[in-house]
Amino acid sequence: MTPETIAIIAVGTGLAGLILNGQRSIGLRLDKVEARLDKVESGQAELRERMAHLEGLLEGLREAIMHRSAA
Repeated sequence: MTPETIAIIAVGTGLAGLILNGQRSIGLRLDKVEARLDKVESGQAELRERMAHLEGLLEGLREAIMHRSAA
């Protein structure tokens, strides 16, 4: 093997190692992002339920006021 061939193989191996390591760290970051998005989605669902409850209370209050003013 010539020195050039050895250098090409060494550079290719080094680049392959860097690429694989980078992909692994990106995968770990994506897992963290997915976990955070799950928390945000559950928080939104909770807020949606609370808003629906408040809307129901306001609707009942509106009806009570309208019935009093009509009477």
